[in-house]
Amino acid sequence: MSETNLAHVNLEFQQVAASFQPAEEQRRSPQLQAEVERIGKANTYFALDRDTELFDWLDDQRDAKLCGYVTSATGSGLLKACQLYRTQYVKRRGTLLEIPATVIYAEIEQHGGPTDLYCSILEEIGHPLANVGALRDLRSRAWGSLKAYGVKLLVIGNADYLTLEAFNELIDVFTKLRIPVILVGTYYLSENILERKSLPYVRVHDSFLESYEFPNLTEQDIIEVVEDWEAKFLPETSRLNLTQIESAISYLRLKSAGLIEPLYDLLRKIAILKLDEPNFELNQANLTKKFGRRKEPKVKFKRKG
Repeated sequence: MSETNLAHVNLEFQQVAASFQPAEEQRRSPQLQAEVERIGKANTYFALDRDTELFDWLDDQRDAKLCGYVTSATGSGLLKACQLYRTQYVKRRGTLLEIPATVIYAEIEQHGGPTDLYCSILEEIGHPLANVGALRDLRSRAWGSLKAYGVKLLVIGNADYLTLEAFNELIDVFTKLRIPVILVGTYYLSENILERKSLPYVRVHDSFLESYEFPNLTEQDIIEVVEDWEAKFLPETSRLNLTQIESAISYLRLKSAGLIEPLYDLLRKIAILKLDEPNFELNQANLTKKFGRRKEPKVKFKRKG
């Protein structure tokens, strides 16, 4: 293509891009757009009775020095609940944990091998050499840190990602350091990984016999979560008052399947809708029509026989 033609194409592209650029500005005023962006960034977690019950179970596991696992559906808020539990026992000074750090909560990232496991633990502790060295060095560093910080419970989030070798490392942490380990994950952890019918996984299964299922939200829970979210993120004069609309709560329960993260997604979506369409009437029929393409979460898959 000649330079003249290329310049002509570039000019046309710039003109087309420019025509699309102010579309958002035309749709909303700067003030309204700023409010939409603020709501879009809303991120919180509201603790309920189910969290207190989980924390009591975790305390019991810690005191009795028992390993186990906690499962729930994706989007239940379980990982945030575990982070909240950790904050009750651990204080930070900058990036470092203060001693003692009774509870360590580390989240696994794929692919979840032994190296990833120990890096996650060391990063949570704030160790300056969290990602330096071979597996043998990381293991020694992590074990030494767990002992030095007086850790009494090790909670591992996203345990679904762990490999067999990483599970065995955690079993060794318990047998040699006497620090109980709690695996946290989805139902895939309990129904597929821990129940695998292969000899190498027998040791894993028999090392994590204690179990706890983190429940979905009840209708009353949903009401409390909605009230908390509106109070935190919406001005008093702009509240949606969804809890006063029975059919709206029914819609939220149906479309969230009792999962707190999809519920928060819906609240952000509805709040932005009301900013764009102040006269929109909030009820189940209208919301179903407006968000008809949104799917419902699959809480559990049925295993094939």
